[in-house]
Amino acid sequence: MHITTLIPAYKTKYLQELLAGLLTQTHKSDRIIVSDDSPNGEFSEALRSPRYAQWVAALPLEIHRGPRAGAYENFKHLVKLWGGSGELFHILLDDDVIFPDFYTQHLAAHAMAEVSCSISARWTANERGQPIEGMPIPEAIFSSNNRMLSVGPNALFSSTVPLCQNWLGEFSNCVVRARCAELLAQPAFGEVSYAGLWDLGFFLAASLQAPVAYIQDRLGYFRAGGEGHSAQFNGPHMKGAHLGFVALAIGGLRLGKLSEAQAQLCYRGIGNALSKGYAEQADMQGFAQLLPRMAAGEPGSEAEFLLAWRQFLDTHGF
Repeated sequence: MHITTLIPAYKTKYLQELLAGLLTQTHKSDRIIVSDDSPNGEFSEALRSPRYAQWVAALPLEIHRGPRAGAYENFKHLVKLWGGSGELFHILLDDDVIFPDFYTQHLAAHAMAEVSCSISARWTANERGQPIEGMPIPEAIFSSNNRMLSVGPNALFSSTVPLCQNWLGEFSNCVVRARCAELLAQPAFGEVSYAGLWDLGFFLAASLQAPVAYIQDRLGYFRAGGEGHSAQFNGPHMKGAHLGFVALAIGGLRLGKLSEAQAQLCYRGIGNALSKGYAEQADMQGFAQLLPRMAAGEPGSEAEFLLAWRQFLDTHGF
């Protein structure tokens, strides 16, 4: 199978680790597309510098100017540049790292069964790249003797959204079938946008087309802290990630993948999180007051949330 690596580039700080991860793969990527979203082309300049000349020459790498309209727009731009030119693609963020067997194991997963995408376990690492914790993987999966499992939409929806828990990870630890690329263009369930939780929403959407292959081995790490959105708790992306669970719950309910009780469990969980973490944030206080009403099943509260959610998305350009 032909696999293409798509890199939405912005930060140059971890470029050496990014290139090393690609060079040391036991199965090399067939094509690597970089979309440079850095303000003044710093990423492209660094890639073309003498320091990395030998590394770049050893990779099937092409560099394009990014749209500079936000990270998710860069994802979509990369998919357009790829243009369906192979069976599989992988969106690799510039501060995440993949271990040498990443592509070998993901290709094996796709060869074993007809799946929408493959997702591998990963570590969370600190700024220096040292693994510090794993993922909150459900016990039934974590304790399985199988290294690769096929997981359908019912299991994925019920083990993530009601508990407000993304145990699957991010795009960097996922390899996608070509036919699922269209899902990136419309991040919504039942006309409810899940922007803010683009990765988890995409995994759930893909599972509706075909099961997801889950690889138990931790084949890379997500870098927490530093300059990433995860380090900016009061920033719009972290706020959007919280509220995105509510959007996923409403969408999952409309699709029949969640019960009313499961959706209300999510509303309570996010309501509590907002009250504890964002009590002083003016733009979140209305949501914190609204979610308990949604959890109680109050008529009209869902419509209020959807209106406020749309305003939040528009305000922050999601």
